[in-house]
Amino acid sequence: MERSQKLTQSGIFCPDCLTRKNRAGKTEYFHRSVVCMTVGKAPHVILGQEMLKPRDGAEKDEGELTGGKRLIERLRKRHGHFADVIVADALYLNAPFINTIKENGLEAVIRLKDEKRLIFQDAEGFFKRGEGKKRSFQRGKKTVEVWDIPGFEIENCPYRLRVVKYHEMWLENGKEAERWMWLVTTLEQTAPEILWEMMNRRWDIEENGFHQLKTYYHAKHCYCHAAVEVIFTLMIIGFNMRELYLYRRVRKFEGSRITRKSVSRMFRDELLTEKVKQILYQKGG
Repeated sequence: MERSQKLTQSGIFCPDCLTRKNRAGKTEYFHRSVVCMTVGKAPHVILGQEMLKPRDGAEKDEGELTGGKRLIERLRKRHGHFADVIVADALYLNAPFINTIKENGLEAVIRLKDEKRLIFQDAEGFFKRGEGKKRSFQRGKKTVEVWDIPGFEIENCPYRLRVVKYHEMWLENGKEAERWMWLVTTLEQTAPEILWEMMNRRWDIEENGFHQLKTYYHAKHCYCHAAVEVIFTLMIIGFNMRELYLYRRVRKFEGSRITRKSVSRMFRDELLTEKVKQILYQKGG
């Protein structure tokens, strides 16, 4: 459930800005945050965010892995057992990150993409010999083949890892289509069908999280460098309040075919009544 959200503002920077060179060789200044959000069933609630920090001198700015580890530790300290499983993209297949997850009483399901990685090559060697083949399952129009082998290791990680490989096949416009998907997990007993569902649900953070924040909450733009974390946190609070109101308070909203975009417009129109408008737009406000 980890991913970064970038906020930018052209031509203005502050001591907390991250930097990089664009194609023209000019320095770009921006802020980036790692976000943890629930995926799967609505409501999709953002549990927390962690701003990445710049570094002095020739060192690179903090990356998502560093911020992700710090966010996991902070959420655990603040909320206790805030989740059971962390689902993450391939970037997070890293010993320190997995160690942090396990040390905080969590499990991991992480995408595996890089064919050059030893864990990929080792697992592929077993799979090609026919080892680990499990019973196929059906998901909608897809037939999913499964290979599943536990007991793998990566350097500096004391925890044994399980590699699962999926081959999805379906008909699209009368033609055969396919997709391969790999994942690594610390879960020892969870069924491959459930792991497949977890990894596919990871896209919720893109569709129901970042897309909503950037499109309807203007979170892609940095309005004020001196208070960027406060403003972004307020956006997240507003996002969470809407999600919880719609899916926990309003009866039968799910399945009503009313979009969250329409609801946001209704909220906006209500705020722009004459009395509220005077409060929101008074001079010097």
